[in-house]
Amino acid sequence: MRAQPFQESVPAAETQAAKVVRDVARGRDLVTTEVVSNYLVAVADEMKRTVVRTAMSPVIYEVLDFSTGVFDRRGRLVAQTAGLAIFLGTLDWAVQAVLKKFGDDLHPGDVILTNDPYEGGGTHLNDVSVVAPVFDAGRLRGFVASRAHWMDIGGQVPLSVMTNATEIHQEGLLLPVVKAYERGRPNRQLIDTLTANIRQPETWKGDFGAQLAACHVGRRRLAELLARYGPEVVEDCIDATLDATERLTRERLEAMPDGRYRGVDFLDSDTVTGSPVRVEVAIEKSGADVTLDFTGSAPATKSSYNLTYCGLVSGCRVLLRAITDPHGPTNDGCFRPLTVKAPPGTVVNATKPSPVAMYGEVARRAIDAAWRALSEVIPQGLPAGHFGTICGQCMAGWDDRLAPSRYTSFSAPNGGGWGATPDRDGESALVCVSNGDTRNTPVEIIEARNPLMVTRYELRTDSGGPGKYRGGLGTTLEFLVETGGQYAATFAAGRAERAAFGLHGGRDGVTNRVTVTRDGKTIAGLGRSTAFLLEKGDLVTVESGGGGGWGDPRERDPRAIAEDVRLGYVSPEAAAGDYEWGTGP
Repeated sequence: MRAQPFQESVPAAETQAAKVVRDVARGRDLVTTEVVSNYLVAVADEMKRTVVRTAMSPVIYEVLDFSTGVFDRRGRLVAQTAGLAIFLGTLDWAVQAVLKKFGDDLHPGDVILTNDPYEGGGTHLNDVSVVAPVFDAGRLRGFVASRAHWMDIGGQVPLSVMTNATEIHQEGLLLPVVKAYERGRPNRQLIDTLTANIRQPETWKGDFGAQLAACHVGRRRLAELLARYGPEVVEDCIDATLDATERLTRERLEAMPDGRYRGVDFLDSDTVTGSPVRVEVAIEKSGADVTLDFTGSAPATKSSYNLTYCGLVSGCRVLLRAITDPHGPTNDGCFRPLTVKAPPGTVVNATKPSPVAMYGEVARRAIDAAWRALSEVIPQGLPAGHFGTICGQCMAGWDDRLAPSRYTSFSAPNGGGWGATPDRDGESALVCVSNGDTRNTPVEIIEARNPLMVTRYELRTDSGGPGKYRGGLGTTLEFLVETGGQYAATFAAGRAERAAFGLHGGRDGVTNRVTVTRDGKTIAGLGRSTAFLLEKGDLVTVESGGGGGWGDPRERDPRAIAEDVRLGYVSPEAAAGDYEWGTGP
């Protein structure tokens, strides 16, 4: 499905008094609008808490790699929980795909599944949307939905995450927009097929059940709201809320200078061909509208590093929220001023059957290219570059310490360094821009559920880019493999070749890196490896990169340098070399 960019005209200017008169005439007051609006946000939040309480995979209940949302009968996003930021542009597309396919063939008790990146508003195959329509008096009134990262969706490798697939069918089961429940009755054939193809089916059933439970809660709460206020009042309140959010977004855009700005970033070399992969954007800001045009970006890669159009829109929405109203409510109104263009067949608008398992790396390069373009326009609003990847690991296999041995799995992102700003150092050990409010996995959970012992977890010295204000630090996470059973790891650590950029004389951070030490020898360059077989006694080291610096390092306050050295953030050698600290008379 190729949806059109979200755009609507700005409402005609009107005085506050005229607006109140109009609202009263329509039977809606401003207080009711606020109550309904906040109620809908609370519904999405209760759905989120339901998933956290009931899911079985740490990637969901600890990392929070999922999202929940509420939508009106037209499929417009009304409320979405804070969580995985990259889902901002895709969950509503899944709802619209449901409307497009089923239309009037939706009924109470229906539940629809999809993970299709091309026709179902998906991202990659592991991210599965569960959509449920909401009815009142037999009429469709809205939807509730949840998208979550399933640990496995079948395919060629454990956990279904590949860096070197050459077409999407290698990556796992592609689910079209299909009913998992119809009028409350389960589609046994579909569920049996999923069970037969997914590794750790009991874990999958628990996670799917958590999404179902969240949708059940959402439907019940929306039914209560509709019963209290009536569908007409609720729909009026939704319209008013979306319009208000649009006005706020446009006001913030109008405060920025008009113009055309260009930015370029690069993915690390294609894992199949070894060629560099260019991501280019031209940003046209005019009044209260903004267009991002990715013409000039490289063709789709031969590997898993590709992005579909809806994933690109999602990345652009993340950036738009960051520069307008990052702390306000998220709904369809936020995105009406945004238009996104990208030629089909490019790395940022790949077409079927291009593989997309590593879509997030491409989305982050698209965000970074736009980030770089806007850094000169709103220098007080955007920091220098950040480490720019999930820098994560997907590890799975047999734990032979148990009798009988048991299949285990572990997937999680790692925090890294963010860029410095004009008045402060960058933040350390935070997740990347696309991952929003996701978290790392506690060491206790890692060790309790997997044949791994964490031997080191610390900030990475000298990883932040030097500058008047230093870039934030990355982290070092080290595992000891304790199983002799078959155990494999796929690593997702982009920016292994090109570090986070500095600004205004600040220097780049350091790159991300993954190594394995075996029998005293180090195996390097594993940051984008697929199903790398680990052995008992291997030491796996995942090092996330640092953020870029801001300003000339020679202008850094000597007291700040001394404190960095004392805390171990900067080594004495780097302090002398990068900051000329301690070299004076």
